[in-house]
Amino acid sequence: MFEDLDFPPYPSLRKPLAHAPALCAEDAALPQGRHEVRATEANLMQVMLEAQPQALFLLDAAGLILEVGGAWETLTGLKAEEARGRPLLEWLRYDRAHYPAALRRGQGVLEEAELLTRRAQHVVRVIWAERGPMIAGSLEPLKVSAQRTFDLSERLNHTERALDEAIHLLGVSQDAWQAEHIRRIVDFAQRLAGAAGLEPQDIRAVRWGAALHDIGKARVPQEILHKPGPLNALEYEVILQHPLWGVQVLAELPFLPAQTVDAVRHHHERWDGHGYPLGLREGAIPLVARIMAIVDVFDALTSVRPYKPAWPYQDAVEHLIRESGRQFDPELTQLFVCEVLGFSHLLPRFEAGQ
Repeated sequence: MFEDLDFPPYPSLRKPLAHAPALCAEDAALPQGRHEVRATEANLMQVMLEAQPQALFLLDAAGLILEVGGAWETLTGLKAEEARGRPLLEWLRYDRAHYPAALRRGQGVLEEAELLTRRAQHVVRVIWAERGPMIAGSLEPLKVSAQRTFDLSERLNHTERALDEAIHLLGVSQDAWQAEHIRRIVDFAQRLAGAAGLEPQDIRAVRWGAALHDIGKARVPQEILHKPGPLNALEYEVILQHPLWGVQVLAELPFLPAQTVDAVRHHHERWDGHGYPLGLREGAIPLVARIMAIVDVFDALTSVRPYKPAWPYQDAVEHLIRESGRQFDPELTQLFVCEVLGFSHLLPRFEAGQ
């Protein structure tokens, strides 16, 4: 796909491609060799594209990734199939006040943007240009000075502290139970994420997702949230909207990691596909949301609410085991029960499939 496009000015890309046909000129003189020559040229172009130091991308009019190439996987840590259909801006941080139309139309250069994915963090130069209904461009890694690295680290630390404080104040402003609920599930979630082997930046995203997972309930009337009896059909339909309302709220916070938004959107999905809002199942549910589903339910069961007493820990753990493989990711459930809660004596129940 990329070899048919006139990319923005990449001298290192154009120069080798311009000479590709010449490398096969001798064979091209033979009629019977024409098909082999075309295949050789195509293969050569593909090798050259993959050898580029830049990560190449092609976006549709909505900014969603159609195709990637060059050093994309090396630079971003994302496979092509993970990237297709997702917005490139999900992984880029830059001054949008100065570049309001970046990667949307026309052409231009972002001299310094932060590339943040689950597996990579770089400062990159972004070059893009409109090509009909599409946007073609590249990400080029930049060498960052020690001072710049320190500044970025300090800014990230400051942002983390400010966000943690804002989340704490948000919980306190709602009610005392909600504040304690947030405190507990943040602790459970980051411990489970650590037990699952997540990297520090991913654990940070899990922590924020745990703290913000129910932010959409701010739009749910209090009389529904705290109703002592069962909800009617209309009230239940209102409750079902809170994950999507939460995502709308987080749209105003573009610096949040994608995993944090995933936690808010998908924490009520079920392993068997019978959850909401999208009915995702098994591995299609983002990992952070699978973590949230377990810790949220466990804390809800073991807490006093207007409509129920607190369950004993043992009963709540047994509920998690029964729902393992139905409501919850079985591997994460076993990690939570055995590694986080310390109920390793129940391990035989997992092995027996109980």
